[in-house]
Amino acid sequence: MRILYILLFAFIVFAAPQRGMALEGSDSELTSSGEAASSTEAYSGTSAGAYQDFSGTSNTSATNLNSNIQRTTSGQVKKTIQTNDNAVTDSTLIRLMKKKSIFQTYVETSTGRELEVFGRNLFRGVPSTFAPLSEVQVNPDYVIGPGDDLQIRAWGMVTIDFDATVSRSGEIYIPKVGSVRVSGVRYRDLQGYLKTAIGRIFRNFELSASVAQTRSVQIYVVGNAFRPGAYTLSAMSTILNALFVSGGPSTTGSLRNIKLKRGSEPIVSFDLYDLLLFGDKSSDVALKDGDVLYIPPVGPQVALFGDVKTPAIYELKQKTSVADLVGWAGGFESTADLKNVIIDKNIDGNYQTQAELQSDWMSIQSRLAKLQVMPTDIFRIISPGSYPLEVKVKRSFVRIDGEVTQTGVYELQQGETLKGLITRVGGVTEKGYLYGTKLTRESVRREQQKKISESIDRYEKDIETSAKQRIAGATDPSKVSSVSSELEAQRRIVQKLRSVRSEGRIILNLKNSQVQLADIPDFPLRDGDRIYIPERPTTVDVIGAVYNQSTFIYNQSYSVSGYLEVAGGVTPTGHKSELYRVCADGSVKKKQGDQVNPGDAIVVPERLTPKFNLVRSLTEWSTVLYQLGVGVATIKTLTN
Repeated sequence: MRILYILLFAFIVFAAPQRGMALEGSDSELTSSGEAASSTEAYSGTSAGAYQDFSGTSNTSATNLNSNIQRTTSGQVKKTIQTNDNAVTDSTLIRLMKKKSIFQTYVETSTGRELEVFGRNLFRGVPSTFAPLSEVQVNPDYVIGPGDDLQIRAWGMVTIDFDATVSRSGEIYIPKVGSVRVSGVRYRDLQGYLKTAIGRIFRNFELSASVAQTRSVQIYVVGNAFRPGAYTLSAMSTILNALFVSGGPSTTGSLRNIKLKRGSEPIVSFDLYDLLLFGDKSSDVALKDGDVLYIPPVGPQVALFGDVKTPAIYELKQKTSVADLVGWAGGFESTADLKNVIIDKNIDGNYQTQAELQSDWMSIQSRLAKLQVMPTDIFRIISPGSYPLEVKVKRSFVRIDGEVTQTGVYELQQGETLKGLITRVGGVTEKGYLYGTKLTRESVRREQQKKISESIDRYEKDIETSAKQRIAGATDPSKVSSVSSELEAQRRIVQKLRSVRSEGRIILNLKNSQVQLADIPDFPLRDGDRIYIPERPTTVDVIGAVYNQSTFIYNQSYSVSGYLEVAGGVTPTGHKSELYRVCADGSVKKKQGDQVNPGDAIVVPERLTPKFNLVRSLTEWSTVLYQLGVGVATIKTLTN
């Protein structure tokens, strides 16, 4: 019976036809050799001062897509799409959309930079299959036509409650009224139009009219589209809707010269740059049944990168200047210094400066307009002022808080040190605990956080590699299960480590809790440093593998063993030889015989299996992290 279920499942998955748009021939390539040849000629055979006239059509055949309209008993219209067995799958479509054009490869090889084709990301999130929507809001400008389903309700002197489909002649039949021609009426005028027609016979009534279901139109998307074929769309659809459902222009398709062909009427051109750059949809006309949307091969292209907001590959349509390119790219970077702009051009593999401008924006724009762009050009914009430089600090300030005579923000004197500043503010109060002095610095915090992240990355890579090797060499299923369990435990540790944030604390290496102001090192201070001197604590923490994890009152006569004793002793799973003490000054010590100071924390790690080096990992990480000033809370998190 189990085998029968498996066979049935396999039949459903592999034998059932996939939904989606179908392509005749292989689905691994959507462009023909003719397209590639025309593109190659355009990029390599362009003469100076002239624009290559791209011609030719795609050899990719448009696939017939059949749409069946079935009327249900409720009066709604149900639409289904049938496709053939060569439908484009999700993975194939994603792979094709990531495919680079010849010019993209050329630019990457020449510059070492990967540049996107401007506008391609507009279609990156389109669905791989398309099903017409059965319920959409009707546009007020929508023109009623044959095939539309209208819902008409009237009450008062006359009662009307029925649905009608506009006939091929453009009429509907209303009981007690007769035939009314509605084809050509805009949706916003439909209710008033029908009320006038019925009002010729009846008086004193109210009317409600709406479009229950719009008609469908079948259009054809051909040429260099990701999914060329026949599509059945709502009559409210426009050129842009057809582009979205077909995946947009392919890698070799044009974004600037899309053609709409409708019988003998003049051809309509649609430029996506109008929409992308200016939000202009004026040329996005509504589609009609039988329309053909043709996407020709891409036109001449150029590349622009450097200190502009949108480095990319742009398609040319007419004479273009560097000023136009910079405008398409959104202008110069916000940090760019417009008093010095350098325009470089790639010529025979070398960047040659075309202009070095030092003026105001209007003058720069005027001069850029004189630099003409040719197909296959690669421009680099450099603004030396846009690169970050270290800000020179003339006045330095530090903040000191806690148990000092005068807290606040102080301007540093020339060469002032930590000891000198504490002395200048009047020293510490009677409650001040110099041994617990915390000095933090932002530059140290950033560097410590970077090292933590790098160490965690290496640790994660090591445990994954080690686990894979052990699993590959294991033949016993129980051994594989054991390794997998250990790996999951280590992954949880990695997740906890990812949440660790450094404080940027600088360890002062003080002797003990009896330290005086004279013992504070003459450590030079910097702008932005923060000093905090806590109140003298009266407790010691004991955490980890002890019977009673708790905070105990400080007893000067207690050693580490004394505190372990009042904590109930080490549990059988405790690793006493790996015990360590986190001192109040931020340092970590492992000698159990050393004096315990107020504010210290004694940590006893758990003893785990020898092959699972979690104990060593925890011990080493706890030591490193506390030296970086992350606090006892992190140690508690890692040991729990």
